[in-house]
Amino acid sequence: MTTDDVVDSSAGELDSEAVEGQGEQVSHVALSAEQRVGLLEALLLASGDPLPINRIEEILGCGKSEVLELADVLKQQYQDPQRGLELVNVSQRLQLRTKAIYAGHVRQLIAVKPRRLSQAALETLAVIAYQQPVVKSEIDKIRGVDVAPTIKTLLERKLVKILGYQASVGQPALYGTTEDFLSIFGLSSLAELPTLRDLKALVREPGEAQGDTEVLPEGDEIGSSERSTQHNDELQSSVQ
Repeated sequence: MTTDDVVDSSAGELDSEAVEGQGEQVSHVALSAEQRVGLLEALLLASGDPLPINRIEEILGCGKSEVLELADVLKQQYQDPQRGLELVNVSQRLQLRTKAIYAGHVRQLIAVKPRRLSQAALETLAVIAYQQPVVKSEIDKIRGVDVAPTIKTLLERKLVKILGYQASVGQPALYGTTEDFLSIFGLSSLAELPTLRDLKALVREPGEAQGDTEVLPEGDEIGSSERSTQHNDELQSSVQ
């Protein structure tokens, strides 16, 4: 084989790749509205993890408004009781995940022992969620104990993170919640956290039968541990 043959062969391969690339671009343009919804679904399934909306914009070659419109259509389709998935928007990231009603069955498939948060961890997480950015010393005062071990656990579980450092003596770390926190508790943003008025409504009225209660992970009134077992079980299931 001569040098000219090698050059011609290489040029042919490059031309072929160029044609294939053009074909991919054409296929995107030619997709119908229904097919673009299907493309979004395929991207979310392939990703697994929450996919940033701006990344979807790049792949689909469209703006944010169109991505959200496609997401709304797909979300409505998954509202069918026969569908086992749901579409969630977590901090400008889209993700497909199994519906909560099927959590127990899916857990059997995964066969992993659930990792539950302790009451102390839930209380500390609640303080951070509502007071962020907050330093450890402030959390200690609210909880009345040293929360260093608990914060370490929450950091390992990627429920909280260091947002920065306070401009004071020793420059203590400022803690806040993560996107994983939002995803696990089904929140699109921190603005969806229950208000203190909502939480007060969950506190048992005097005279009602008292049972084992724990603090909601979103709970503030921070320091009150009177919460219904039912709500705590639901939130513990979300953390698993």
